[in-house]
Amino acid sequence: MNKTFVRYSLPIVLPILIVLVWIYLTEKEFIAAYLIPSPLVVIDTFIQFLGDGTLLGDTWTSVSRMLQGFSLAVVTGLIFGIIMGLFTRIDQFFAGVFNAIRVIPPLAWIPIIILWFGIGEASKVIIIFKGAFFPILLNSIQGIEGVPKGYLEVSKLMGVSKRKVLFQVILPAALPSIFVGLRLGLGTAWMAVVAAELIASESGLGFRITQGRELSQPDVMVIGMAMIGLIGVSMDAFIKLIQKRVLSWQPGIKS
Repeated sequence: MNKTFVRYSLPIVLPILIVLVWIYLTEKEFIAAYLIPSPLVVIDTFIQFLGDGTLLGDTWTSVSRMLQGFSLAVVTGLIFGIIMGLFTRIDQFFAGVFNAIRVIPPLAWIPIIILWFGIGEASKVIIIFKGAFFPILLNSIQGIEGVPKGYLEVSKLMGVSKRKVLFQVILPAALPSIFVGLRLGLGTAWMAVVAAELIASESGLGFRITQGRELSQPDVMVIGMAMIGLIGVSMDAFIKLIQKRVLSWQPGIKS
C-alpha cells in the first residue's frame, strides 16, 4: 500500500468511525435529541451560522484574543527563560514567586482578574497570558540549561565571543525544548481563552457554547466544541510545521 496514502488517510479513519456511530445512535434514537443532536441538525445550524456570519465572528473573536495573550507570553516567556537559564542568581530570585503563581490554576485566577479588570478584553488577555507564559518559560529554561557543556567548552577554547556563543551555540541547541514550550503554551492559551469566555464574555466560541447550554441548543454547543478542536489542532500543526522547517538539521524531526 502506498505509504503516502496511509500517512494521510490514517488520521481520518477514527473521526469517520465516530461520525458513523453518531449517525447510527441518533437515527435509531438510542440517545435523546436534547442530549446529542443528529449530524443533519448540526450541519443545518452550521450552515446557518456560517451564512449569517455568527460562526466567523465568534471564531475571529476567540482567535484574536488568544493571539494577543499568546504573543505577549512568547515575548516575556522567552526573555525570562533565556535570562533565567543563563544566570543562576536571577533564576533563584524569580523562581519562588513564579512557582507560586504557576501552581494556581488559570480558572482560580478568573474571579479576581474579573474583579480587578472587569469582563472586558484586558481580563481575558491576562488569563491567556498567564496560561501560556509558564510552559514557554520552563521549557526555555530547560533548553538553555540542557545545552551540552562540551559545546560551551569548545567555543571557549576557540575564543568565540559571548554574543556568538549565545546566538550560534546556546539558542540553536535549546530550540527543540523551546518549541515544546511554544506548542504547550499555545494549547494552554487556547484552552484559557475558551474558559474565560465560558465564565464571563459576551462574544466568542466559549460564549456561544454557554448560550447554547442556557437555551437548550445542543447543536450550537457541538458546533462550538468542534470549532475549538479544529482550530486547536490547526494551530498546533502550524507550530509543528515551523518547528520542522527551523529544526530540519535535527535527525529526530519527523518528515
